[in-house]
Amino acid sequence: MTCAIGSHDCPIRFEILGYGIDAEKLKRRLSCALGGLGWRAEIDVRADTERALAAGATRDPVLLADGVLFAQGLPRTEDLEDLLLARIGKAPAIGVAS
Repeated sequence: MTCAIGSHDCPIRFEILGYGIDAEKLKRRLSCALGGLGWRAEIDVRADTERALAAGATRDPVLLADGVLFAQGLPRTEDLEDLLLARIGKAPAIGVAS
């Protein structure tokens, strides 16, 4: 099924695997990156080292997008925006009639 990024029909589900301040920083940065692109998503934070290792992670915290390894460590908000655009799709056009 094809859908608009962050639409009600097909929201992105992010999981942050980690704990403490770094996991909260990553959640804030991801929220800012998504907001900057006009997207919405579900973001869950949980401490699950076994799942992070099973996903192939080597650094903490770990960011999964729909269950797939998306990023590790603490990327900058701007870098997360670039990753989102490169891996998921283009930002929605604002003010453009279709």
